Amino acid sequence: MAATMTTKYLEVPGGFVTLSVYGREGEGGIPALYIHGGPGGNKESFRPMAERIAEDRAVYLYDQIGCDEKSHTGEESLWTTDRYVEELNQVIASIGAPKIHLIGRSWGAYLAARHVLDTPQSPAISITMISPLVSTRIWLADAKQRLAELGEGCLEEVELCEREHHFDGYRYQEIIRKYEANFRYRTATVERPGHMATPLKPKSYSGTRVYRHMWGPSEFTCEGTLKDLDITDRLHSIRISVLFVCGEFDQVRQQTCEYYRSLIPGSRMAVIPDASQTSYLEQPNIFYWTLRNFFECF
Repeated sequence: MAATMTTKYLEVPGGFVTLSVYGREGEGGIPALYIHGGPGGNKESFRPMAERIAEDRAVYLYDQIGCDEKSHTGEESLWTTDRYVEELNQVIASIGAPKIHLIGRSWGAYLAARHVLDTPQSPAISITMISPLVSTRIWLADAKQRLAELGEGCLEEVELCEREHHFDGYRYQEIIRKYEANFRYRTATVERPGHMATPLKPKSYSGTRVYRHMWGPSEFTCEGTLKDLDITDRLHSIRISVLFVCGEFDQVRQQTCEYYRSLIPGSRMAVIPDASQTSYLEQPNIFYWTLRNFFECF
């Protein structure tokens, strides 16, 4: 039986966000909040997993401001890390739960970490960091390693395009497609039994603008405002339970997740086999039970 879903609209600095609630609020286990990646992404890919998790607890998902057409804003002044952290703070406050689990993917993991680090009285009791963006420098180093694994001169082509600042050519776009099919959403897993056949929802026009402004033209080229992002030196101050999750073929490599895990006392790590950055779609059963076992510790 599918979980019930309701929608709320919350005012946040600069506009509003759409908050989806799966399951019944106030019933079951400690609720969970999913924070999508990007910047400029959306919550849609996590929806099938949220419906499954909602069998045990309420699950909240929201699209960050500027990421869907309903909350469209062309105000680049709003596209800052501090404003997105404040937005997350208000979403958590609006939920009003005395305890809550945070699930952050990629950029969403950074927002979750910032919230906990900057909010001593946060109700968050855990963070699940899926393929986390914690340091742009390390993210790009991983990406270059993955490009080298693709062979066929992919790394050299990308570095040439970066030197010439030329990102619209056929070859660069072809490498983006190949990179994503191997390390972001593995096409080899689509026909596997149990796969949640929900394609990634493309970024909206506004979301693409957010992504280009804050990040850049691709996952492996950063020219935006996040180029100097790095909170590795603050991770040791996180005092709640943390679970790192990455796929075997994730663009965030296993070695990187292990390094991040070593920086947070008592944190844990899970590697999802034969999966990439969307392990919750590619290996939903393994991901679900990994998360459920983590939640059952509370």
